[in-house]
Amino acid sequence: MVGLTSVLLAGLSGLRAAQTGVATVSQNIANANTPGYVRTEMTLAPRTQIGAGAGVEVTGVKRAADRFLTTASYIAASAASSASARSDLLSRAQQSFGDPSSASSVFSMVDEYWSALTELGVDPSSSLRRSNAVGALQATYSEVHRIGDSVQQLIGEADERIGEAVSEAQNLINRIAELNNEIRLNKRTGSDTSSAENAQSALIDQLSGLMDVRATPQEDGSTHIRTGGGALLVGVTAAKINYTPNPSPYATHGVITLNEEIGSNTNIESSITGGSIKGLLQARDVDLPGLAEALGGYAGALADAMNAVHNENASSPAVSSMTGRQTGLLSTDALNFTGTATLAVTDSGGILRDRLTIDFDSQTITSEAPPNTVSFAGGGTIGDFVDALNTALGAESPSGGASFANGVLSVNLSNNGGIVIQQDSADPAMRAGRGFSHFFGLNDLVSRPTPLFFESGISGADQHGFADNGVIEYQIRDTQGRFIADRTITISGSLSAPGATWNDLLSALNATGTGLGEYGAFSLNSSTGQVTFAPNAAFNVTLVNDSTQRGDTGVAFSALNGLDSAATAGRATEVGVNALIANNTSRLAVGRPNLSVTLGTKVIEAGDNRGANALAAARDAMRSFGAAGVLSAQTGTLATYASRLGGEAGRLASDAERQATGAAAVATAAADRRGEMESVSIDDELMKMTTYQNAYAAAARVIQAATDMLDTLMTIGYR
Repeated sequence: MVGLTSVLLAGLSGLRAAQTGVATVSQNIANANTPGYVRTEMTLAPRTQIGAGAGVEVTGVKRAADRFLTTASYIAASAASSASARSDLLSRAQQSFGDPSSASSVFSMVDEYWSALTELGVDPSSSLRRSNAVGALQATYSEVHRIGDSVQQLIGEADERIGEAVSEAQNLINRIAELNNEIRLNKRTGSDTSSAENAQSALIDQLSGLMDVRATPQEDGSTHIRTGGGALLVGVTAAKINYTPNPSPYATHGVITLNEEIGSNTNIESSITGGSIKGLLQARDVDLPGLAEALGGYAGALADAMNAVHNENASSPAVSSMTGRQTGLLSTDALNFTGTATLAVTDSGGILRDRLTIDFDSQTITSEAPPNTVSFAGGGTIGDFVDALNTALGAESPSGGASFANGVLSVNLSNNGGIVIQQDSADPAMRAGRGFSHFFGLNDLVSRPTPLFFESGISGADQHGFADNGVIEYQIRDTQGRFIADRTITISGSLSAPGATWNDLLSALNATGTGLGEYGAFSLNSSTGQVTFAPNAAFNVTLVNDSTQRGDTGVAFSALNGLDSAATAGRATEVGVNALIANNTSRLAVGRPNLSVTLGTKVIEAGDNRGANALAAARDAMRSFGAAGVLSAQTGTLATYASRLGGEAGRLASDAERQATGAAAVATAAADRRGEMESVSIDDELMKMTTYQNAYAAAARVIQAATDMLDTLMTIGYR
């Protein structure tokens, strides 16, 4: 009877195993077209009873997942998402620049401007051709503004998309952790965990598109999730990641934090090596700002080149009033000019009425009608020079012809005469590499509300002039993005004392413990007066806030020295044609005056085209360009610089597109290979169904045979 019982149990176990197999196959067939579904398989083991065989035992139903292929697909998917997000933004940035061969591109517009200048040189007295030249330059800068705004909008969009992606990732992390709890519970109770595991796998697939992930199965059935850099996203519980977007132009962006609520305040960005978040970070922090800086560099270089020529030219008739640019300087700053410049006073017909020779070396201004010499050697400041210039102008402007207020130099004649300023050809007046009129922007063609260039000519002994209680705030992180320190330098105490100099400010900025001494060094270039910062390679130093203001100029420390993106890249959205010239094209200076003639001689002719030709020639003049974003420091012409800018925009977009295409192909191949292993084959499942049905029938026959045998034995025993 014991043997017969074993046969019955074996048959019964066979029935149960076959039923489980049929159910497993049915579930596979029903989900054959369900995205993310992984085929399940039944596992069997022999049963024994007191050492004898007792049928078969279903040890579990498991997913046919391959851990290696799954990991490979996560890596490939995150790389593809990263490349796609970056390519999308860079492609749109390149579209903003436009096709260089298109008439509507900024490059074609600037070519139209050069052509308009050439045509103006044919007939400089033509008001129509003046208007065409000014209009072409306005159109060029309008297009630069549009591109600059577009790039800043893309940076803001990337920042917002990072915030959305982080929120989505947090939701996925929470759901993965919840399914871990369900899987652990089901496994402890012996229930089927495959449905929960399939759902969890689909969520991990989605998460891998946002950031690179590594899934590690645990003995209790749960799965731990880490980023490629090792940050734990899902362990026993879900991690908390957070990011607050700031899409404002030139904003200082925050960081993606991990478990901030428990005080770790960990920057997780360095641990994210893939996914759309990585691509968005790359575009927001590197690629797009690099393009913005390069565009700002081009806008500034074109403006500075035009202004350099325009300040040597003169209009006909000469203007009676000149208002300079915002220099960020104070009247107490040292003049720091060398060489000689000439300021000529003409009548309405361009006849030379007086000539003032400004000798910055001897610090004198010599006029000829009447002969007189005025010295400004008393203090050697900008204020001393302006006072001397007022005295020298004398009868030409009895109400005071020169003033320097709020960082701007103005020269006015009250008797409707004309002003013409020119450098001495043998010994030009220079400050920080620019001529007298050019430096102060007295006859600028292109202007900006804030400093257009950052070579201020300031010396370390000058008073820094920043108002009390202004602050400069920096944040320091290591190369992995981990927070190190905040540093705040306030204009207070000794820095707010009378006579505090730029050297004092630099000492405060470079102080160890309170300044940035451990993380880099500020220095003032004695030739240009520009303050620069050289960071320590082990740290990333970010300007968070600058509320300083130099005197009444409204110019902050970072804006004066080009130490933030608003000052450098911002030129692309702020530089434009001088409003005085835009509103009155007769002020366009297209003549080249001759100030060496005798008094009573005409110095400027209405038909003089030398100034227009000089403006046009600036296109092909060799000049040096500093490093700006994606463009390295180089020597070339404005034309080649524009070509390289367009080329870099195209190269970045093209490289990103190729990378996205390649990554997508790898991701598809990885997904296909994984699908071959994990997906449902209807033919295979039907074969298994037939096998399990036959097994069920065989087990039923075993039970029937055992039943018949029992009946026979019972009949024999009854007799």
